[in-house]
Amino acid sequence: MENVFAKALKKITEILNKEEIDYMIVGGFAVSFHNRARTTADIDLVLQIYPSHVKLILKHFPEWQGFEGAFMDSVKKGMLFNITDFETGIRYDFMAYQDSDYNWIAFERRKQIEYFGIKCYISTKEDLIISKLKWYNITPSEKQMEDLKFLFLDKEINRDYLKSWLNKLNIKTHGLLE
Repeated sequence: MENVFAKALKKITEILNKEEIDYMIVGGFAVSFHNRARTTADIDLVLQIYPSHVKLILKHFPEWQGFEGAFMDSVKKGMLFNITDFETGIRYDFMAYQDSDYNWIAFERRKQIEYFGIKCYISTKEDLIISKLKWYNITPSEKQMEDLKFLFLDKEINRDYLKSWLNKLNIKTHGLLE
């Protein structure tokens, strides 16, 4: 039996590579790569995307073409849009890259890895921590906190990088970095 996440990951990375859209995987799926067993129903991706790229993605998901205008508006506003791949049942959450010094550096730091035998780009642990702390400060959840505690177990994370950016971005750490 084929792993639906592997199938969905292969499909979306092939689409993004074919359409020359830079991306990095973030969120729970990225945390799972780092060996934290957890449930997730989606693959979160940050895309370096312009509104015109929406059409390039949707040509691979024709059932969603009727939403092209709404998705383009979301990209223009730097917001999230999502689609469910009816072939796999997996939802893709697409977050438009927002230009800032931090986001530029985080995107440059992404790592090419092999996940389920598929070459893809993923956020570094440090940038995943920053992202999860941002989300936790907006909408606290036990799942986010457990992900954060797990990521902080890694003694090799660059704490100086974390402290610097968390301070610059004014993100509360909830005692996790002390």
